Amino acid sequence: MGGKTKWRLEDIDFGAVKREMVENDDRLFYLLASASFVEILSEVYSENLIMHYRGNADTTLWLKEIWQAEEVQHGRSLKRYVAAVWPEFDWEKSFSGFMAEYAQLCSMDNLESSRALEMMARCVVETGTSTLYRCLHDHVDEPVLKQILRNIKSDEVRHYAKFRRLFIEHNGSERKGAFAVFRVIWKRMIEIHGEDGYIAFKHAYLCRSNHPENLEPEWAKFRKSLNALVIRHYPFRMAVEMLLSPVPLSSYPKKILEKLFIGAARIAVSALSLLNGRITS
Repeated sequence: MGGKTKWRLEDIDFGAVKREMVENDDRLFYLLASASFVEILSEVYSENLIMHYRGNADTTLWLKEIWQAEEVQHGRSLKRYVAAVWPEFDWEKSFSGFMAEYAQLCSMDNLESSRALEMMARCVVETGTSTLYRCLHDHVDEPVLKQILRNIKSDEVRHYAKFRRLFIEHNGSERKGAFAVFRVIWKRMIEIHGEDGYIAFKHAYLCRSNHPENLEPEWAKFRKSLNALVIRHYPFRMAVEMLLSPVPLSSYPKKILEKLFIGAARIAVSALSLLNGRITS
């Protein structure tokens, strides 16, 4: 297996960044800074996964030498990009605050007791990250950032595929049904949009702003600003197909659920965008 990745940080020419194309985009800044924090901290929370699968040498070796290494490289590439575009931002200070708070949430208690279901949880997380990076890639025009996002998205899709295979392998003996799998999907989808994103935004904002009293309004403003991005670029079909693929159901009900979930997701996002427009108008 080795520790080799499909691309190297050294392959990215950060000196070629067209700063003027993105430096005034606050939404992009907070997305990239937050993602860099979470990706680099994978060195901390991946140790819990490795402990969870101790005794399974192939799985723990892949987690340590491939998955963890590539996740950290994602964070480092985003960190370098943020430094190239927003050099005034004190990344180290902001990350230190984030790490101190977020590391408290990274405990074995947050893992599924079932090894199969924890692999399903990983599939949900990788679905979220791969579709996010796909969405951002399709949104931005700055060429160096597009290259970075394309690289990361490809890694995340491969990670998803590996976790999916490991779920199927473990579930061969555990035989968890569709209800248990959907419970994990729902739980993890809620968490994706929950506390970790807020903590990352908070520490990036507090390090960048002289108005800590505006944190909550700015967080709400940031969340609302994501609606237009999601409506225009988010790959709903890709996300739903990835989430449903490992579910132990036959192909026909999966196809029905895919259509229902894709339609429901688009309607929900559109309705939320319309509501936000009425609130802020």
